[in-house]
Amino acid sequence: MTAGSDEKCTSEVLAAHADALIGRPEATQRIDVTDEERVQMAPLFELAGQLKQSMEPVQPAAAFVHSLGKELARTARHQLTATRRMRRGVLIGAATVGSLVSIASVVGAIIFVVSRQRARSHAQTL
Repeated sequence: MTAGSDEKCTSEVLAAHADALIGRPEATQRIDVTDEERVQMAPLFELAGQLKQSMEPVQPAAAFVHSLGKELARTARHQLTATRRMRRGVLIGAATVGSLVSIASVVGAIIFVVSRQRARSHAQTL
């Protein structure tokens, strides 16, 4: 295994252990490690247990929850508005480019027809 996959495996095992500590015992079923890996992670398991015992869960104040909800909704609206503006700008730009190409094609066709007519009339006068 690579170091990156070992770190990911360790993170997943520690996350499952933490889930088990907060009352989700089914999370421990996800822990699939060898005895050697379990011994290596034992200090981390102990530290997690000590933190769980010493830290009490905190409930945020209702005003904080309310203001956070408003802020998140405002940010979401702002992002949605910006996305719509960008789409509109891209659409208008694409339409403009398409129109310019069409106009250029018509001008090119006119120039081609006029130059052929001039070439024919020039050839007839020779």
